[in-house]
Amino acid sequence: MEKISTVFKKTQNVLRTKMKNKHTGHRRDLNSPTQSLENKTGPRSGCVEPIEPAVHPQSPCGHVVKASCLVNMVNQCLKRKSLDFSCPICEENWSWSQVRGQLLLSQAQTVVLDAQVSRILQDLPDVYKKCPVCSSIICRPMDSAGRPCPFSSCKLCPQIHHFCWSCLAPWVFPHAASSGQCSNRSCHIVSTLLACEAVTEAGSLVMGCPVFRACPQCYTLTTPQPDSKYVVCIECNHRFCYICLDSETQCAKGEDLCHSQNCKKPRAERQKFIT
Repeated sequence: MEKISTVFKKTQNVLRTKMKNKHTGHRRDLNSPTQSLENKTGPRSGCVEPIEPAVHPQSPCGHVVKASCLVNMVNQCLKRKSLDFSCPICEENWSWSQVRGQLLLSQAQTVVLDAQVSRILQDLPDVYKKCPVCSSIICRPMDSAGRPCPFSSCKLCPQIHHFCWSCLAPWVFPHAASSGQCSNRSCHIVSTLLACEAVTEAGSLVMGCPVFRACPQCYTLTTPQPDSKYVVCIECNHRFCYICLDSETQCAKGEDLCHSQNCKKPRAERQKFIT
């Protein structure tokens, strides 16, 4: 009988030990770091991701935006040929410079994006322009009747200034009750220079230049020649390079007698002037 009771007690002790270990292991699983993190964080969704590193510690509106969400917003805008960037969370408007600063891309990636933005600016001159003071991209405002305003202003400049949407010259308000007018007598000429298409013909010596240039001396509009980078103004006979806008004498310095048709100087930007 003693042997039987001893065996019974040992069996009970083994069963108690197994049950104790089972309960202890279950509690250990519930209190594991992985399980606790999952219970606290839940499924990962949305634009805000406090666990993962953010693109930028703080956006212009104060929100921390997930990298993939920011990139997706930019890609969607460029695909629609839109430069109306905004926060994916609160939809506050962001300038391109603010978005560009948060992307933290490589130099090569930044060059590609800047080229896309420049193309949109060139393709939609009635919708987007660069501020003549700080070069920020501005969307054309509308008046109370839903019509495009002939002038605009930049919210990012430290001082408020108004400029003509067509030629970017200062917009003059004679008095409070007046709608104002452009201060540039050459507004229609500069408007043409800023909005005209670029030369795209294969083999052209002035590929990428605007189809219109203004004579640097008298501002008369001219178009390129099919077989030369030099043009002659029909008004004042000034001869200049269509690419760099320097006179033929200055542009041809250091070249052979045949005058190389590949201009060594950078291509001049679209012309702006006030008369």
